[in-house]
Amino acid sequence: MDSSFAVSFLPLALFFSLHLHSHLLVWAAMDSCYDEEGAPSRCMPKFENIAFNRTVVTSNVCGSPPEDYCMQTGSTRSCHHCDASDPDLSHNASLLTDFNRNEESTWWQSQSMYYGIQHPNSVNLSLHLGKAFEITYIRLKFYTSRPESFAIYKRTEVDGPWLPYQYYSASCRKTYGKDAKGYIRPGDDERTALCTDEFSDISPLTGGNVAFSTLEGRPSAYNFDQSVVLKFPKLRQDVVYN
Repeated sequence: MDSSFAVSFLPLALFFSLHLHSHLLVWAAMDSCYDEEGAPSRCMPKFENIAFNRTVVTSNVCGSPPEDYCMQTGSTRSCHHCDASDPDLSHNASLLTDFNRNEESTWWQSQSMYYGIQHPNSVNLSLHLGKAFEITYIRLKFYTSRPESFAIYKRTEVDGPWLPYQYYSASCRKTYGKDAKGYIRPGDDERTALCTDEFSDISPLTGGNVAFSTLEGRPSAYNFDQSVVLKFPKLRQDVVYN
């Protein structure tokens, strides 16, 4: 089984860049667990960062053609150059899931709005996991300010449709047709994607995080092992960032 994520962003700021390597923590799917006598028993798979060194497919990247970009960092602004043909000046998709230290940050970056990368156009990132995982937590870290609107999608079949997983927007109703800070009542479809405006403020200008717990707000979260709706459809999973 293949698994993938996708994220879709719109509209973008002047330019937009992202660390995806930071933490995408999951429970790895296991065939079975056994006790000391060899009998099957309940077990807890370890947490691991499944995004590390995975291939990410992006619909856009800066540097083709080469371009200058500027970042606002408080009261000052710093400008730099992006060139996809120069490894030292490139911000390609491999830098989304690589290993780096805070003092030596690497990041993927889209083209600027000067090249037409703005609403209604979107930028898509697709992370293919390669096998089945039980995803419990997704963390995105943005090198610049976080986008005004973006969504996370998942796929439960290799060639199946991308299904909304979570929406983020300062204008949830206008952009996605969802009320901000909505919730799921007992008896509702617990697979419904919610929308929040919590992470859509321009502050912080750099290093903003977005954290998504896949079970939070789901009535069956505390009885997850017995929930057919929450557990079993997610055993084959892809994720897209839009």
